[in-house]
Amino acid sequence: MIKETVNQFIGKKESPFSSVALVQIFQNETKVTAFITDRHNDGTVTVFVPTGPNPTSGFIYHLNEQYVHPVETSVEDAMRSVISCGAGSGQLIQGLRKND
Repeated sequence: MIKETVNQFIGKKESPFSSVALVQIFQNETKVTAFITDRHNDGTVTVFVPTGPNPTSGFIYHLNEQYVHPVETSVEDAMRSVISCGAGSGQLIQGLRKND
C-alpha cells in the first residue's frame, strides 16, 4: 500500500526526492521530516515537507544547509511514517544520531 501511494504521488519510477532529512524550519531545536528535492550552489537546500497523513500536500522550504540534517533511511520508510502520522519515526531519529 505504501509503495503504491508513493508511486501515485511521484507519478514515475524515479523519485524527485534525493534523500530524507530532518530539517529545522524554525531555526531552533524543532525538527520536521522532509525530502530533499534540490541543492543549490549558494549552499541553499530545497526541501518538501509533506503533511500527514496525506503526503500529496505540504510545504516547500529553501533552507541554509546548516538546518538540513540528512538521515539514513529510505524515502519509502519516511513516507510510511508520514502516512501513519509519525508512527515509526524511530528510524528517522536513529539515522539522525548517526550523522550528528
